[in-house]
Amino acid sequence: MSKTIDNPKIQTLIFFVTILVFSLILWPLIDLLSSLIFTRSGFAYSVKDHVLEPILFSALMTLVFFIIPNFRKARAAKKATTNKKS
Repeated sequence: MSKTIDNPKIQTLIFFVTILVFSLILWPLIDLLSSLIFTRSGFAYSVKDHVLEPILFSALMTLVFFIIPNFRKARAAKKATTNKKS
């Protein structure tokens, strides 16, 4: 049984969820470490900084690494099929 997923929509969704989970874990940890080590200030958890920013980061990374290249590939394939018909 093949372990690859050929559907680009499923790949994009898996990539988004993976990046989201890692960023929701790592984003507050990096902020905690930077506030303790560099600024020596207290750590305050906020929804805007520790939930919304990782979601936006995940959406941006998904857009850059999956949606734009898949769109370009689909457009090139469509162009190639129209050129073959001519």
